[in-house]
Amino acid sequence: MRIAAVIVTYNRLALLKECMDAVRQQSHPVSSIVVINNASTDGTAEYLDRLTDERLIVKSYEKNIGGAGGFADGIGIATKNGADAVWIMDDDTISTASALEILVNVWESKEDTGFVSSKVVWTDGNIHKMNIPGYVSDEELEGSLYALRSASFVSLLVPCRIVRAVGLPYREFFIWVDDAEYTSRIVKAGYKGYLAEHSVVVHKTAANYGASINCATPESAWKFYYYMRNGMFASRGEKPWIVWFFRHLNHLRLDVRRTRHMPKEVRSLFRKNLWRGFVDGLTFHPQKEFVDF
Repeated sequence: MRIAAVIVTYNRLALLKECMDAVRQQSHPVSSIVVINNASTDGTAEYLDRLTDERLIVKSYEKNIGGAGGFADGIGIATKNGADAVWIMDDDTISTASALEILVNVWESKEDTGFVSSKVVWTDGNIHKMNIPGYVSDEELEGSLYALRSASFVSLLVPCRIVRAVGLPYREFFIWVDDAEYTSRIVKAGYKGYLAEHSVVVHKTAANYGASINCATPESAWKFYYYMRNGMFASRGEKPWIVWFFRHLNHLRLDVRRTRHMPKEVRSLFRKNLWRGFVDGLTFHPQKEFVDF
């Protein structure tokens, strides 16, 4: 069983080293490690150049193509190189030693598997708010296994036959919503998504936070353009157009209200990005890419 780990990194060399060490120490070994270096300037390229692991495949960019672009390329490279499945993660994902083995066991036991996700915790062991999956229900299926309708790219196993069937993540998303859209796409195509609770990884962010404007820092204001635009595209077609439009217009109104506590300049920046995302989201239509056979 050839499993390719796909890691997207940007200026987090210390965490990348920890992430890769955890991948190498898995009880189920990986056949390749695909690292997408998104124009890092912190010595990441030099570090990767010095590594002698024959399983390592590195693709470095001179321009940051975002997490979405990195995952699209990494998954595509792994699939073209003959992997049976891709194990997808950010560079701040630190996996426990049996995380991959448990994901693989679930995949092999379920003929309809579209993806299997790990349980993602923060450094204190609590569930990471950013990576709470979309549950079909809160009922346990069997053996700490739950049915999902969506999940994050923080330790996600996807069989490559599924990649070939549904295509790659939308690179034009740049960041945010790419994982939710991709896993939802897999489920909508008739495959099953699962959460394997005994497969545990640590998402080693600076704090345990969700993608909420209530706890966003001024430095993250630009991301909310993609949050709004990508979210609008991902839900398009689920409801009649007029319902979809007013749903997101109300979403925009609520997020604008949530910025009221911010200093004037910061508030203006968040609102500008939200409005731009909403306007562009009305017509945004990225192209779906498929892996060549």
